[in-house]
Amino acid sequence: MKNSTAPNRKTGRMIAKNLIVLFTVALAGFCGIQAWFTDNRSAEANGIEVECQAPDGIEIAVVGHDAPAPTEYTTGNITLNKTNYPFLENLQLTEITGDGTSFKKPALYQTGGQAHVDTKADWSDPTANLHYLSFDLYIRSKSQYNISIGKKSTIKPDAPQLTTQDGTGIKNKSKYGNFSRDSVVGAVRFSVVDYKQDPPSKKLLWLPAPNILLEQTNDEYTLSDNKTSGDSYSHVYYNSNKERNTFSSTADDSAFVVNNSGFVGGKFTYELGKNQNIARLEKPSGTGQEDDQFFSAMVTCNMWIEGEDAEARLALVNGKFNVNLVLTKETKES
Repeated sequence: MKNSTAPNRKTGRMIAKNLIVLFTVALAGFCGIQAWFTDNRSAEANGIEVECQAPDGIEIAVVGHDAPAPTEYTTGNITLNKTNYPFLENLQLTEITGDGTSFKKPALYQTGGQAHVDTKADWSDPTANLHYLSFDLYIRSKSQYNISIGKKSTIKPDAPQLTTQDGTGIKNKSKYGNFSRDSVVGAVRFSVVDYKQDPPSKKLLWLPAPNILLEQTNDEYTLSDNKTSGDSYSHVYYNSNKERNTFSSTADDSAFVVNNSGFVGGKFTYELGKNQNIARLEKPSGTGQEDDQFFSAMVTCNMWIEGEDAEARLALVNGKFNVNLVLTKETKES
């Protein structure tokens, strides 16, 4: 994929278009567990492929979360898929819940045709790269930079239009209503975390598609893709204490990003909407590190289906979405 992004003229320090990551996620099939808000079937995802393009002067490497550090970096394009990166072999996105740093897989119970969280039962810990995507992104350069995920980054549905009055012209139409299954992107969350810090330092918690809201009345589903405010602009999740929490602004979580002004010409752009700093390249410290020629950093990227979101439903199984992450570099301020 060939993309280009112009420099940010306002800062004067932005050297744009440093890294592009493209995910294509196909939610397909069912597995034999209870799903949030549905009957006793659950969405799963596979076929994830990531294409990375590194800019001049920046080297990158990717490994599964908590895997040994890489020994080889690249300055060109890499393709991250299960063929080239075996840690993706068993990945099947299933509904979990979390704040972007830690995650839980709650026990569920069925009532009224829907699944609900059972706070009295034992909960389990989801497995990285089985239940959700988690990879360590290593970045290095011979010059010192601050690294950000750029404001033009997107996580968007594959379908160009999600709903029409009669359902005509809808790509990947759901059998439950006049809307596309690709609306599952409304339940997607993406985070960037520095787990080397104690406690871990969350750099980004991104809700990419707040414009989408799937509502159910009895057996009837209604989808809106033009919400400009309201509940869909909040991240709702359960923490490790089985408490339900809500982030709706940076006052709730400084890393939380939801684009409240993402509509252009009546259509939502699915853009991050701001440059979000995720790392500062530094010389490594410690014995034998003084002569290292590189400034470097490592952060962990997580992507999951949030089970507490209204779009984590059976009606949207087999949805597809694309993720385009544009990392930018800025010269380090003195």
